[in-house]
Amino acid sequence: MWKILTIFLLPFLLISQELEVALPTRSNLKPIYISSTHTQDHDWRFAEDLRSILEYDFNLGGFCSVAERQDHLEQTLQFPDVRSNFNLSVWKKTNISYCLAINATKNHLELTLFNIENGSSKKYPIIKTDRHAIHQLTDTIHKDLFNQEGIASLRLIFTQRKKNPSLDGLEWLSEVCICDIDGANARQLTSDNSYCLSPYFFPNSNEEFFYVSEKSGQSKIYRASLSNPKGKVVIDMRGNQALPTITKQGTQMAFISDLAGRPDLFVQNFDRKGEMLGKSRQLYSAPRATQATPTYSPDGKKIAFVSDRDGPPRVYSLEVVNHKATKRIRPQLITKKNRENTSPSWSPDGTKLAYSAKVDGFRQIWIYDFATGEEVQLTTGPENKENPSWAPDNFHLVYNTESSDNCELYLIHINQGEPIQVIKAPGQKRFASWEPRITK
Repeated sequence: MWKILTIFLLPFLLISQELEVALPTRSNLKPIYISSTHTQDHDWRFAEDLRSILEYDFNLGGFCSVAERQDHLEQTLQFPDVRSNFNLSVWKKTNISYCLAINATKNHLELTLFNIENGSSKKYPIIKTDRHAIHQLTDTIHKDLFNQEGIASLRLIFTQRKKNPSLDGLEWLSEVCICDIDGANARQLTSDNSYCLSPYFFPNSNEEFFYVSEKSGQSKIYRASLSNPKGKVVIDMRGNQALPTITKQGTQMAFISDLAGRPDLFVQNFDRKGEMLGKSRQLYSAPRATQATPTYSPDGKKIAFVSDRDGPPRVYSLEVVNHKATKRIRPQLITKKNRENTSPSWSPDGTKLAYSAKVDGFRQIWIYDFATGEEVQLTTGPENKENPSWAPDNFHLVYNTESSDNCELYLIHINQGEPIQVIKAPGQKRFASWEPRITK
């Protein structure tokens, strides 16, 4: 299982230091009331499914919490013309900030939002009762209320690992999969019949992605798409390549390669069409040291990565210089509180870095704040947590737990600290990352 990539990661799984810091919890979440679904359909399960999607999305959003349903408040909502008959004076006596009234048929959904705080209301266009359409509508409401782009309609791409039933060489198989943010509509993308890792969407694309596969006998980086998931090699060079990341602009990819005999940091430039420009070049190497898990700053001018150059594996920052630079660049140490750090991820706004560090025998997700220089622990409890990845809103992270027989995906808001399991299905889920928010 995963024999080739072990050389990139094994040195970073050997050292621990026991420290614990608590992350402040946001307490000013505004209550939103989501009504029972008014429907002429007699299938109550259908109505509850619609409401559960909305409840999940708003609880996840990070600005409000869904209030418990109350019979006396339900009775004030007079369908079908709920807007004209809304009794604002009754709702003003509650501590509820917003009310979302749901009217549905078997095929369509109609939502009316009441802002109790300012006495306004809005009726949203009728949509089909499709999960993704509901997620998109939730994001629209989220933007209207909080002037913040929602993440409910974004999908997650990840790998799913299972035992090889044929046992012909590989003990485990791992394929690239995709799912909605609530774990629904999960499906397998690749069929490499090999071991796949580290899938990421290309910037500003919800169709093309890259990933690592061992299907050629070596670890290589492949490019594929949702409509054509049979990957083609991205970087043509000798040796193993792994742990790729790409700039927000899509003009450069950083990765780890053992071309020179040990895992070193390399970069490859691309043109606007995604075609290679020149050859890959080594950006950083250190004697007897292992480099791993690079991540770009949003402007593409720096890379954070893991190295054991000074002993224990920690996160360093390195300026990305061009091939003509003659001055040797020295990485700057970022993480100082813990002695074992892995899998850094730079936030989209550039202000924070998420990473994994060992605390009390388990690897937890930590946050480094570039403005204050503080390192704060985000997760707690048993099980190792690995591979954090930032959502485009700079508030949410997805990560995976890690053990020999159980790997699950979790979502967490950095100011709330209560993780939510994404998908409940057989197989070990790992290396999740976000579908980008498309800019026009």
